[in-house]
Amino acid sequence: MIVTACQSNYIAAMIEQTPRNAEAELKLLAESRAHDDAPRVERVKTEYGVFWIKRPEKLNLRFRLIKGDPRKAFERERLGLHDVNAAGGPAPQLAAEGPDFFVLPDCGPDLRHRLRQVHDAEVRRSLLMDCARSLGELHAMGLSHGRPSPKDMCRVNGKELLLDFERYDRANNNVRGHAEDLVIWAFNVSAHSPEVRDNLPEALEVYSDIAPAGVRAVAEEKCRKLVWANWLTKPLQMRPGNKSKEAKAIPSVLELFGARV
Repeated sequence: MIVTACQSNYIAAMIEQTPRNAEAELKLLAESRAHDDAPRVERVKTEYGVFWIKRPEKLNLRFRLIKGDPRKAFERERLGLHDVNAAGGPAPQLAAEGPDFFVLPDCGPDLRHRLRQVHDAEVRRSLLMDCARSLGELHAMGLSHGRPSPKDMCRVNGKELLLDFERYDRANNNVRGHAEDLVIWAFNVSAHSPEVRDNLPEALEVYSDIAPAGVRAVAEEKCRKLVWANWLTKPLQMRPGNKSKEAKAIPSVLELFGARV
């Protein structure tokens, strides 16, 4: 109940930004712009503000084998947004939708971009804490994201919202799914936002104060079982410069969750 109450103000403000009578017009706009060469994600500027039209990705056979069925990913994301919106959770409100599209309001630059642009260490730390808080609030509502990352978080009305629910699965709306989210989020922060890597221990405490009991313990258990990944990627970790960022992040994330590497 506490989480739902604290979400209400910024969710209400988001709804006010997209008037109810805009839905029909946005739907017509999306339908009128549908064609064979329409981009998967399209930015449109309207009298109601800036919106993004999202459509199923078009892949050839090779990439379908690599990435999976794009239609299923599209529908997973739509379902995730519906579920989080219904719970009043930290995600943008669906502004309009049709069989082959949905429309979201523009939420500004993503967190990964903002962390790179901000030079004040305290501001960066605060942004990461807000990010951890929003992930904790999502999990406190019994919902999991599937693949949370700073590049899939944006700021609206002082809150960090989650985007890109293409890996959403209701079967993962449980403590184990939350734990996987937490490890993936920490990994993405460590690999791609090194500016705040040292703030991750504090961020985990902020998260744990809000998230369901037991998530942190399951995440730690999961990381203990992944120690082999550190040894397997040692050659990649030795590459110079910014190469193999993901491999180089593995030991720090395992240690973050108490695994011995």
